[in-house]
Amino acid sequence: MYCSSEGWTMHYCSERNFSTEKNEESKSLKFMKQYLSLMVFITLFGFFNLKAAVADEVKNPSIVVHLLDYLAKDYGGAVRNGKVLSKSEYQEQVEFSEIVGKASRAYDEYKHDVAFVVGVDNLVLKIKNKASADEVSKLARELQTNAISLAKIEIAPQDYPLVSEGQKIFAQNCASCHGSSGMGDGLAGQALNPKPANFHESERQFASSPFQYFNTIRLGVPGTAMPPFPSLSDKEIWSLAFFVKSLGYQKPEGKLSTELSLKQVSSLKDEEILKSLTGSEVERKQILALIRTFEPAPKEGSQFLAIARTHLNQSYDHFNRGEYELATSESVKSYLQGIEPIEPKIKANQAGLVEKIEAQMSAYRNSLNAATAKDIASKNYQSIMSTFTEIQNVTEAKMMSPQLAFTAAFAIFLREGFEAVLIIITLLGVIKAFGAKEAAKWVHFGWISALALGAVVWFASGLLLNMSGASREIMEGSISLFAVVVLLYVGFWLHRQTEVGRWTKFVRETLKEALEKKSLIVLSSISFMAVFREAFEVVLFLRAIWNDVNADGRASVGEGVALAFILIFAFSYYAVRYSQKIPIKQLFNVSAAIMGILSVILVGKGIHSLQEAGIVGVKSIGLGLRVDLLGIFPSIQTVVAQLLIAAVLLIIWSLGKKPAAAPLGETA
Repeated sequence: MYCSSEGWTMHYCSERNFSTEKNEESKSLKFMKQYLSLMVFITLFGFFNLKAAVADEVKNPSIVVHLLDYLAKDYGGAVRNGKVLSKSEYQEQVEFSEIVGKASRAYDEYKHDVAFVVGVDNLVLKIKNKASADEVSKLARELQTNAISLAKIEIAPQDYPLVSEGQKIFAQNCASCHGSSGMGDGLAGQALNPKPANFHESERQFASSPFQYFNTIRLGVPGTAMPPFPSLSDKEIWSLAFFVKSLGYQKPEGKLSTELSLKQVSSLKDEEILKSLTGSEVERKQILALIRTFEPAPKEGSQFLAIARTHLNQSYDHFNRGEYELATSESVKSYLQGIEPIEPKIKANQAGLVEKIEAQMSAYRNSLNAATAKDIASKNYQSIMSTFTEIQNVTEAKMMSPQLAFTAAFAIFLREGFEAVLIIITLLGVIKAFGAKEAAKWVHFGWISALALGAVVWFASGLLLNMSGASREIMEGSISLFAVVVLLYVGFWLHRQTEVGRWTKFVRETLKEALEKKSLIVLSSISFMAVFREAFEVVLFLRAIWNDVNADGRASVGEGVALAFILIFAFSYYAVRYSQKIPIKQLFNVSAAIMGILSVILVGKGIHSLQEAGIVGVKSIGLGLRVDLLGIFPSIQTVVAQLLIAAVLLIIWSLGKKPAAAPLGETA
């Protein structure tokens, strides 16, 4: 086993090569080496020792699967060719097999299956008779498969786990001992004996699966510092298990394309996955790395509703066939997997629907029995399906109209673009007055570089929004609220008409000093900062609008930007060519009014997005007040936020009644 540059590998059960040559080490040293190796192994991989298991009376059927896996992998390290290699390890094998035998007669899941019980007895006998490793391993694996089936143990998560969520859980619960990167070097683990697992040791990781980690996390390791985590949900443990399996892999380029099911990805070891793949060794390792680092996109509300409908339909089909237990099981899945994940989104839009669907689902589950008339169950089923449609209607995103998107984009680009042009014209005007024509190219270099960087920021922000494992609602809400803050602070305080005058005065003075000292790089810096400041704001505002429009709306955004660019170019050419005054104050006043309205809309939509993500609470105002296009929603939080922003705008407007700065014709 080895670790290559294409990916890392794990080996869950490292083979121990215990020397049999008596002249190399004393018997006592050999015994201690074997014993410590065994204890480290148990700590790393979560398998139980005899005394702890007996004390706990084997409380969980999963321990049978756990121990059978251990016996299948490690018996070969204790016995070879009928001879005991390690007395202490062999004794553990015997004792663990006896625990499995006890469990096979203790649990209803196992004791009624005669073949399984006989098989376990046969395994115990083979181990006591020092049978070959191949015999024991084969039988233990067969029994492990049967144990999973008999106990109906889930070996795969319901949905693809989020590795990013697992990373957060790891940081909160595991990093103190295992280290922030999972290398077993955490401060809390330094004094532990045996040491915490290093999840980057490729040989041991290579033979592990997420299912094995799932069991270790769920059950813990009695007798060691590794505790169980009963407080974590199955979904959280699966995310944590998938994260641990991803450690050491560098996510390669490309999209995941494999015929392996989620169940196979969860239960198969890395070595088994590699064997199932085709292609060169490099290609197979790349696919393995993609599998272990795969991060699915978060589901949208409509996808969860589709899951809810699917399970409810299956439940109703089971009911009609008289399969009442299956019908109940599917109805529970319909709610837990389809409705519960989007409850915050439902509450944010119409809180009463949550109570309504909960009551309907409860009534439906209670009707899934032989004593209930079919028409009652049918009526409950139809009511739920109708409510699903109602939920879909109120949670579907209401996009900004193309007309509003056009106006907002036009106003933003015109205002910010015009201010940038004012600075550039000022720079060029001063350079012309000083007769330093050669310096103009430095000014052009600065603003062109700023525009190029602004374009990079635009595409990077879109990439971040599309690739982030975080909730889309959180991302969109945060961008909208940040845009509002910048609109208020920068767009109205720093960019008021008086501020433009101060800024151009500062530019003149700085430029004059730079020309006198022949520090031409300063010219590029001034030009760059003046334009990039505006470009960054344009990107921020347009991204907030872009997230809230459909394809038609995005086309309107492009048209608004294009028209604003044409006007800016025409005014700039007119001003430079003919040195005429431009009605800057009137243009700024109109754009400021539009941006003020936009800030009220964005704060409503931003708070609403965070409510849908469950970050901000929802308290209904008790009215059917809802105008999606204006960012008005029926919650106290959104309404209060919009009123506060409106009040701030009025204050800024009253404070901004000051003499305007000199027009362009006078400043340039």
